[in-house]
Amino acid sequence: MSKIFYDKYIVLAEVEVGLRKLDLEHEEKQELEHLIDEMVHHRVFDRILTHLPKDHHTEFLDRFHKAPYDAELIDYVDDRIEESVEKHVKDEMEKLKKEILGDIKASKKK
Repeated sequence: MSKIFYDKYIVLAEVEVGLRKLDLEHEEKQELEHLIDEMVHHRVFDRILTHLPKDHHTEFLDRFHKAPYDAELIDYVDDRIEESVEKHVKDEMEKLKKEILGDIKASKKK
């Protein structure tokens, strides 16, 4: 998995524990992990682009595509939005974590 500038804000340990408790084959677990990674990425970008003024979207996305690991992207966004990237990402990950844990719990009942 490649490193992305917002990785340090992603903490889904409870989700990882929940996935381990499910009776899944290796391939199924990998597929779920991949889907969760995609969900994280889409949620983070949706949150950033919602709060980042539209006139900065192109430059931000260009910078991201050139160097997705560049920690300076955090500063770029932080300088242009009201609340910090960290707060936005952590808030969005809390919502996502609750949704995923709810899905895991529901799947155990079946």
